[in-house]
Amino acid sequence: MKIIFRSIVASMMLLTALAASSSAQNPNVAIKLAAGTGAGEYCVKGSLKNLTPALIAVSYIELWIYDAKTCKRICVTRKVINHKIKSCDTLEFDLCCKNPSPAFVPAIYYVRVHHSSGINEEWAFSG
Repeated sequence: MKIIFRSIVASMMLLTALAASSSAQNPNVAIKLAAGTGAGEYCVKGSLKNLTPALIAVSYIELWIYDAKTCKRICVTRKVINHKIKSCDTLEFDLCCKNPSPAFVPAIYYVRVHHSSGINEEWAFSG
């Protein structure tokens, strides 16, 4: 009885772990990014494309900037969108984060989009 119970618990834990990791990224919204710097800010221009037959409501977008050499976070910003995207339509966005240091460094741009079907994320790099 003890062996059966342990095997059932172990298999349930495995299924839970697999389900959690598979729901981390959502293929319902495609993200295209172009990263760069300008006017004292790290900026991204991007577009979101709805790949589902249903309407998707985008609530907000986050931008995290990391130093590419040290992997330390430089800045974080968030922009409220509150816009709905029809099936196969595209929503353009731009988002900038103030540069706290006097010089720009090679950076890693991390964008996370929160919408009605879940969360999507995308990375971009600058040299």
